[in-house]
Amino acid sequence: MQKLLLFLLFLGPICWSQDVIDFENEDYYFIKRSHHLKINIENDELKIANEVYEKAKYNSSNALMFASEFIHFDGFTTIDNLEAFTENPVTKSKIEVDHFETKDQFGGSVFFSDQQSINFIFPAVGKGAETTMSYTENIKDPHFLGAFRFGTYVPTKEATYTIEVPKGVEIGFKSFNLDAISIEFEKKELKKSTVYTWSAKNIGQFRKESGSLSVLNYLPHIIPYIKSYKIKRKTTKVLGGLPDLYSWYASLVEQVENGDLTDVYAIANSITENLNSDAEKAEAIFNWVQQNITYVAFEDGLGGFIPRGGENVYEKKYGDCKDMANLLYLMLNHVGIEAYHTWIGTRDRPYSYNEVPTPIVDNHMITIALINGEIIFLDATDSYVPYGMPSSFTQGKEALVGKSKDNYTIVVVPIQEKEKSTTKVETSIQIENGVVQASSKRSLTGYDLIDFIVDVKRNKDDKSPSEFLSSKFIIGNNKATYSNIDLKDTAVNNSYTTSYDVEIENYVRSIGSKLIINPNLEKPLSNDKIDLETQKFGKEFKHKLKRKYITTITIPEGYELKSIPKNNANEQEKYGYSFQYSFEGNKLKVTQQIYINTIALQNEEFEEYNTFIKNLLKVYKKSILLEKK
Repeated sequence: MQKLLLFLLFLGPICWSQDVIDFENEDYYFIKRSHHLKINIENDELKIANEVYEKAKYNSSNALMFASEFIHFDGFTTIDNLEAFTENPVTKSKIEVDHFETKDQFGGSVFFSDQQSINFIFPAVGKGAETTMSYTENIKDPHFLGAFRFGTYVPTKEATYTIEVPKGVEIGFKSFNLDAISIEFEKKELKKSTVYTWSAKNIGQFRKESGSLSVLNYLPHIIPYIKSYKIKRKTTKVLGGLPDLYSWYASLVEQVENGDLTDVYAIANSITENLNSDAEKAEAIFNWVQQNITYVAFEDGLGGFIPRGGENVYEKKYGDCKDMANLLYLMLNHVGIEAYHTWIGTRDRPYSYNEVPTPIVDNHMITIALINGEIIFLDATDSYVPYGMPSSFTQGKEALVGKSKDNYTIVVVPIQEKEKSTTKVETSIQIENGVVQASSKRSLTGYDLIDFIVDVKRNKDDKSPSEFLSSKFIIGNNKATYSNIDLKDTAVNNSYTTSYDVEIENYVRSIGSKLIINPNLEKPLSNDKIDLETQKFGKEFKHKLKRKYITTITIPEGYELKSIPKNNANEQEKYGYSFQYSFEGNKLKVTQQIYINTIALQNEEFEEYNTFIKNLLKVYKKSILLEKK
């Protein structure tokens, strides 16, 4: 027997130790969570079973919501040996769950999915109760071993992960963030198998935080995978590395039945026949797919991995990311533009392909086109992203480009510069009887444009234009009233402009012969201070951005400008602002600029960012003073 014990305890930003968690003061916690992944060869077949065990304690009536439980499964898994019961340590009673209900996980939604769940409620749950659940998850496909997460949404007293494999199976695993907890690792070499065990105690909760990075950037977890297995002297490769993953992906794409593509090619010819450059043709095809094919997600066994054929998608006018990517691939190549199927993970999956060569690394498919030596990322599932921009949730991510059956390359989706996502607001202000009368024109590009149009579409049936603007923006104070609103055509374009008038009461302060007005009608980032006590998992920005507000205030007749704030700037690499004031004739012009030049902040950057926000808020409080002549 070979035995290896590793104890890792680090004082990093995410660290829970035995003396910082008082479990009996927690409303609810896991006494023990364990997964035992067993891989065997039986009757010349690979058998994979994951034995799951969870025991929890309820210390308060506030935790009764946790009595409702569900177990996920899909076309790649089945559930056996399910047992669930409640125990009362005081009365020594044990009550079994006697009703289990199987439901479609996404019934009635825009998803076509084979994902299901077994739902049940633990009986007789009260203060002091303990619940236990155990079951076996049978895994049908060796590509999908899943992952084990040591932490969860509530604290865990003890967590154990075990992998047991026979000598004919070569296993691999990747571990992440184990330095955040105390881990004991043991490897046992038995006569016919090898057993790997990771154990941890006193693990704090890992809950998704609003505006944070993906919790997977911090959560201690292990991703196992089968490299290969041998049966009757025949070795079968599974996921020995990226070449194996790509080979499997390529085999799935080869199974696509595209059908009769006559109509697909006809529409490709029709929308590009009067265009000269490849860029124009690619944009026309992208816009057509984006506007005419409705995105509907499919997660149905291998149907969640194999694109539906071009004829099928064209006729039905809907498809998932793979279907839309395949249709783009067919249409672009037909008109002579080099294009490829491309796999990619969204930003909530913080893995690289060489690091984690398993299907858990990605969850999305797009198309790339090569035009004049430039890589163009095309994701038509984003209904409003302009041609030439990647979807915001893939920025900075690796993309696996399928060049041929045996050849691939990895490229990185560029993070779009702040100059590509802009908001410019030009406002003229008149002060009449102490009331602000403002007229504004708002111009947007890039992801700022997308966010605005998505919100317009989402609210068009439930809110009037005035109600929408009131909920979307904070302008002046809560006394703002909108009129003359022009939301214009929200069709996909590279830029968008809307205009409106706004009347704001009680915004101008009158003190004797003086009028005081804050020229900053909008105060972006004013609520962006990070709570250092509660936010543990970084800060995410959807995209880089640049905002510019040009406000022109006409000095009312009979008044003169007595004081204005000094110009102010705080321009750093990742964020910044500037305020400039100029006066000419009877008009004061205020130019306010804000930018974010990153898509993420780490915990150690929080204090500096909060200082930036604090200084910004001080500038926002600066007012101008008018006095009667």
